[in-house]
Amino acid sequence: MTPHPRHRSPLSAFIRVALLASSLLIVGCASKDPSRTGLLEPYRIDLPQGNYLTQGMIDQVKPGMSREQVRVVLGSPLLNHVFHADRWDYVFRFRHPSGTAEQRKVTVFFKEGRVTSLQADPLPQREDPADPALPGFKQPAPKR
Repeated sequence: MTPHPRHRSPLSAFIRVALLASSLLIVGCASKDPSRTGLLEPYRIDLPQGNYLTQGMIDQVKPGMSREQVRVVLGSPLLNHVFHADRWDYVFRFRHPSGTAEQRKVTVFFKEGRVTSLQADPLPQREDPADPALPGFKQPAPKR
């Protein structure tokens, strides 16, 4: 004999409510990125590494400046080459939580302790609060 639809057990009602609640929790935790589900994925943080430089900082470096003057403007270089003592490399790498990465490199060349030339990847003109690579960047809250 099958029970009448009105006489379901409290256990089956509890199971239905639990399934509905867990479904709502899963949907609520899903990622806003349409290419990702957000389920069973590790949390990934923004990862800036190296020297964050802007074009404005690079424009302050002039031929003939001493190493100490360059250090004051740009900071200490990330790489000091043992075999290339007359070259300072400033490297900045930013890994987005999505896994994509961007890298920026600036190389300063010296001769007899003075700047002779400079090579730089395209850089932001100045510190832009909307640049996610800026150390300390806070993602703006979504507008509702």
